[in-house]
Amino acid sequence: MDNSSGVGVIDKAAQVLDALEAGPTTLAQLVAATGLARPTVHRLALALVHHRLVSRDIQGRFVLGQQAR
Repeated sequence: MDNSSGVGVIDKAAQVLDALEAGPTTLAQLVAATGLARPTVHRLALALVHHRLVSRDIQGRFVLGQQAR
């Protein structure tokens, strides 16, 4: 089954959120898990932090934020 909604940026953001379901994740781990380019993952992750869907832990790893739980 195709997981594409036809809206690329939403599909990529969903890939990032899906990868974070496993727990705290570094930027490098997000890149590996999603297969997306590092600048794209970084930009999306920071935008998701802004919207509180993602947050950072004390080690700077990305984690699901309160809005995404």
